[in-house]
Amino acid sequence: MSHDAFLHQVAQVAEGIPEAGYLINLCEDRYRFMLSLCAALVRDIPTLLPPNRLASTVRDIAGRYPGSLVVTDQAERVAGLPHHRIEEPGRMTPAPGSALQVPVLADRPDAIIAFTSGSTGRSQPHPKRWTDQMLCSLRAAKRFGIGPDTSIVATVPPQHMYGLELSVFIPLATGAATHAERPFFPEDIRRALAESDAPRILVTTPVHLDACLKAGLAWPEIDRTISATAPLGEDLARAIESALATRVHEIYGCTEAGSIASRRTIECPVWQWYDGVRATDPEPERAQIEADFLPGTIPLNDRIDLIDETHFRLLGRGGDMVNIGGKRASLADLNLTLNAIPGVREGIVLIPDERDDSPGRLAAILVAPGLDRAELVARLRERIDPVFIPRRILFVDALPRNEVGKTPRQWLLELLRSEEIRRP
Repeated sequence: MSHDAFLHQVAQVAEGIPEAGYLINLCEDRYRFMLSLCAALVRDIPTLLPPNRLASTVRDIAGRYPGSLVVTDQAERVAGLPHHRIEEPGRMTPAPGSALQVPVLADRPDAIIAFTSGSTGRSQPHPKRWTDQMLCSLRAAKRFGIGPDTSIVATVPPQHMYGLELSVFIPLATGAATHAERPFFPEDIRRALAESDAPRILVTTPVHLDACLKAGLAWPEIDRTISATAPLGEDLARAIESALATRVHEIYGCTEAGSIASRRTIECPVWQWYDGVRATDPEPERAQIEADFLPGTIPLNDRIDLIDETHFRLLGRGGDMVNIGGKRASLADLNLTLNAIPGVREGIVLIPDERDDSPGRLAAILVAPGLDRAELVARLRERIDPVFIPRRILFVDALPRNEVGKTPRQWLLELLRSEEIRRP
């Protein structure tokens, strides 16, 4: 896609968008998403990025932002909301000799409104300037050596901050190529990589990497693999580096700030801030950061241990400490312990009711074929204090995950409630 053709297509999309207070961008094709996003910037209409495509989520966001228009490239519609469908990009071509200048865009503070995943509750909005988003993406591009010769294949949707930065704004800022599809299954990921020119970068999640490893496919050369949305185990990272002949990096960030740090997973547990990012409070329980691409000081949801001005260790989620009978443990550590038990494929320890301070308030939901409750409890007793063994244990075929591999808290609670209803 040439620079001139892109500008013409953005102009045509912008001209065709009806009047609206906000655009809810649900485009699945990454290029059409990019066209719609840029068209909204040209029209000076804020773009809303839902954490998922569930009709209930989209309606909730539309209710919070009156005058919202859903922009989509699919035939499916969310009942009760106005829609505008984006044309196929191939049908819009510039006339010969009709060069366009890059439009001057308003730098409004709410040009893009991203929403948290809802993994810990209701999705929360976080407005962004497009200029700040562009600068943050340039910092990420510098960290990973992404330039105009790079090809990016992403398994995460562009509506997620991680996908927005790595597969939309980095190409806009650097001229890198991005694959329009969002491959999900290992063979689809392999095909998308094979269709892309080297050097290739795979932007993905631990869930996708685990599936790719188990698929046993022959992979094209992948310069770097970048993972986010959930912790990536060192063993999985090492296996991926060997099987895919790649370098595996993790990104650390949040919806509030975007991506702000990275690490090479197999080398050490230490993270390095992006250039220009600094912690303003050394206390682990109230860590805050500043950067030239942020509107101000941003508090982090995680506890950190600052090593020096540019490096830190993650200590776990802030507020995830559990106090039972005068004994303390973090949910992060309990989850690591649960998932390290042989036979447990994946599992989560949680507190269903955060107002409950009883000793039996912990619950566990896990995928562990071949294990029963008694055996699981026995193995947990070998590893943790008995007061932290979950009283409610639910075995499932698979954990509920959203488009980026996260397990929204509300979905987990619904599983537990469903199990209570089924009990005699």
